[in-house]
Amino acid sequence: MKIIIIRKARLEDLETINVLTDAMHHYLAGLYGLELSPEELEEEHYEEDELENLYVAEDAERGVIGYMSFSLGRDEWAGPRYELEHIVVHEDYRDLGIGRRLFDVLLERARREGVNITARTLAKNQRALRFYEQLGFKQLSVGLLLDLQKRILK
Repeated sequence: MKIIIIRKARLEDLETINVLTDAMHHYLAGLYGLELSPEELEEEHYEEDELENLYVAEDAERGVIGYMSFSLGRDEWAGPRYELEHIVVHEDYRDLGIGRRLFDVLLERARREGVNITARTLAKNQRALRFYEQLGFKQLSVGLLLDLQKRILK
C-alpha cells in the first residue's frame, strides 16, 4: 500500500501542480468539445503568491500526485465561506480516497472557523458532481452561458 501524505504546497511543487491543472482543464474542455490555447491554459496556472491556500497529496516515490486549492470569501447566500476551487488527483491515483483526504483539510479548517464551503463545477463533469454529493454538498445555484462566441460545440 502506498503512503500518501497531505501537506501545504511549497514553491517546488508549482510545476507539478500546473501540469495537473493543465490535465484537468484539457479534460473539462473535452467535455464540451473545446480546445484551449496555451495562453488560456497559462492563465490558469498557479504562482508563488497563491501557495497559501494550496495543499498537495504526495506519494513518497512519485512526488505530488494531487492538489486542492481554495479561497476565502463571502456572499449573501452562503455567508462567510471557503470556495473550493479545485481538487485534482492524477488519474493513476483516483478512487483511493485522496480527494477526500485533501478535502478533509479544508473541512477541518472551515469547522474550526465556523464558515461554510462552496464549490462549483461544470454541468457535464459528472465525476465531480458525484464526488461533491458524496461529501454532502447541496446544489445552490445554476450558472448559465449565452455562447455568443460559439466556443462550446457539444
